[in-house]
Amino acid sequence: MIYYCSNCWNEIPKGIEVCPHCGANQSALEQESFIQKLIRALKHPEPSTPVRAAEILGSLRAKEALPYLVELSKTSSDPFLVKAVARSIKEIEDKDYTN
Repeated sequence: MIYYCSNCWNEIPKGIEVCPHCGANQSALEQESFIQKLIRALKHPEPSTPVRAAEILGSLRAKEALPYLVELSKTSSDPFLVKAVARSIKEIEDKDYTN
C-alpha cells in the first residue's frame, strides 16, 4: 500500500510522523476537522479529488471554505473544478462575504 502526506500529497513511508517533503505532522493532520481536510483536498493533484471536495464543501455550506473556493475559482484552469467551485460558492450563499 502507498501512503501519502495529507498536506502536500507526496508519497511517504508508512507510520512516519513528520513528512520529509513539507514537514507536516501527520498525527496533527489526522486530528483536524472534516472541513479542514476537505479544504486541503482542494489542492490534491488527482483531478477528481478537488472537484469532489468542492462539491462536498458546498453541500455542507462550509462558510470557512469560501476564501479557498474563491481563490481557486480565480486560479484554476480546470473547467470541471471551476464549475464545481462556482456551484459550491452559490450553494453556501454567504451574502456577507466580501472578497
